[in-house]
Amino acid sequence: MDKEWKMNFDIPDIGTLVTLLSTAITSAFMGVGSVLYVVLMMTTAYEVKGKDFLISLMNPEANLTFEANFVLVVGTLLLLSAIFFFITMILSIFELNAVSLKERGARIKIVFASFIISLLCLVGALLSTVLLRYYYYY
Repeated sequence: MDKEWKMNFDIPDIGTLVTLLSTAITSAFMGVGSVLYVVLMMTTAYEVKGKDFLISLMNPEANLTFEANFVLVVGTLLLLSAIFFFITMILSIFELNAVSLKERGARIKIVFASFIISLLCLVGALLSTVLLRYYYYY
């Protein structure tokens, strides 16, 4: 008699689903943006400096100019950030699947730790951009 008004809805945790889905979408956009920025940077370097500039980037014994150092450092950090963003997206999708199937609760700490690592790599790329520019001018 106590439980005649009790309803048992069999739905997953909506808040966790929305959080994981938004993390996956944001990570995908940020990862694609980072890769596209590296492609844009390399294309601009090729158009301005020519093919010899790109060949010098691949030569480990070359005496690199400021532009080459800039492209190597910032490009590497941006690609590292993109890799971590894609890892975050994949982790979010796996956790989203687990929550929607109600196999277990979401491990959001792992997803957010990966997202924070990728954001730190992105901030490192931005800081290295600013520091390299100021170092070059002073």
